[in-house]
Amino acid sequence: MKERLTNNLGLKVLSIFLAFFVWLIVVNVSNPVVQRSKEVTVDVINENVLSAKQLTYEIVGKSKVTVSYEVRTRDAYKISTSDFHVYADLAELYDVTGSIPLKIEVTNESARSLLEGTPTTNPVVIRVETEGIQRKRFDLKANITGTQEYGYAVGTEVLTPDFVYVNGPESQIGQISSIGIPIDIDNANADVEGTAKPVFYDANGKELELGDKVTLSRNEISYQVPILKVKNLNLDFEIQGEVAEGYRYTGAEASLNNVSVVGLKSALASYSTIVIPKEELDITGLTADKTVEVDLTKYLPEGIIMIGDNKTVTITLKVEALQNRNIRLDLSEVAKTGESEDRTYTYSRTFVDVTVRGLSEDLDSLTAADLNASLDLENLTDGTHAGMITFQTGAAYEVMSYSEFDITVSSKDGDETPEDETSEGSTESESTSTAQNEE
Repeated sequence: MKERLTNNLGLKVLSIFLAFFVWLIVVNVSNPVVQRSKEVTVDVINENVLSAKQLTYEIVGKSKVTVSYEVRTRDAYKISTSDFHVYADLAELYDVTGSIPLKIEVTNESARSLLEGTPTTNPVVIRVETEGIQRKRFDLKANITGTQEYGYAVGTEVLTPDFVYVNGPESQIGQISSIGIPIDIDNANADVEGTAKPVFYDANGKELELGDKVTLSRNEISYQVPILKVKNLNLDFEIQGEVAEGYRYTGAEASLNNVSVVGLKSALASYSTIVIPKEELDITGLTADKTVEVDLTKYLPEGIIMIGDNKTVTITLKVEALQNRNIRLDLSEVAKTGESEDRTYTYSRTFVDVTVRGLSEDLDSLTAADLNASLDLENLTDGTHAGMITFQTGAAYEVMSYSEFDITVSSKDGDETPEDETSEGSTESESTSTAQNEE
């Protein structure tokens, strides 16, 4: 078998070559008709027919069809896709099935002369689905990305215009949750300005690509984002009035001690505090704490804006009831002024009970030494005098009263004072006198 295949091998190869050559000659001489095809995109015309009815359409399936044609073999290479125009006329739409017959034109005269017969399409119709057109207004939102330079804050952006109208198929308009304007402020230390194209977002904040059937009333939006210098301003509280008798105002507690504000550098330079006026903080007649809500924006200097959403401060005016406490004072330890070396001084009491008023917490730490009591003996002549003590307690305490006592003064060369006048007995007077309180 092998010998039969290899026997006269050269002649066999030559015969194959001659056969191919003869076929090639026959084909070129006879130039037979062959069938060819091209993929052509369908052109939909007369869209205004649907637009007049506030309708739009979507092609069901592929938007390309196969164009089949016949042409002589030697002319096949001269035919291209652009030589054919396949179109569907919406005026011929059959509403029941949504079908439109396809029509074909040969746009190139030279190509038309080369074709044998009439070109055909597969399929011969296309189907479309129609739906209503919606026009809807959307307010624009700035979609700011990036971080401004340290020490600066972002002001309120301005979009021009701040809304757009969107036209398109109801199903696509329904996908739009919001429309944003992308703005990059990374490392900005001055106002950021420019224009940008609106971007569609769904309910999850994801960007939508809706195609060319959705149109906007404006395709470019101008924006301006102020970048402002930041400064912290302390809050200063002015208080007016007096609390009720027996009570003391102990200070103000606030939800904010300072606030961050922005503005031009020149505007911020002359301010370090925001003053809350006394008309807002009146403590007249209070017997308990008072809480006040103050709108800080009313007291911002011109040209200065607060940062953040919280524009109010809660201020609690603290009021506490005063308490009384008795302190026993040893008269021998009381400082004395104006004492004469030529006289002797005898006291009807050894101890004096002093009633002091103040805040409970302050009274817990009060000692007799804190009263800074002093007894003025100057200009006392021989005889018996009512004892008068002065106190220097400061603003925290008020001496309400102390036990009455007498001072007997005698010259050293005179008779001695009877012993029973110097002792502290059970018959001592327990009445009290009003204190002279030097604060």
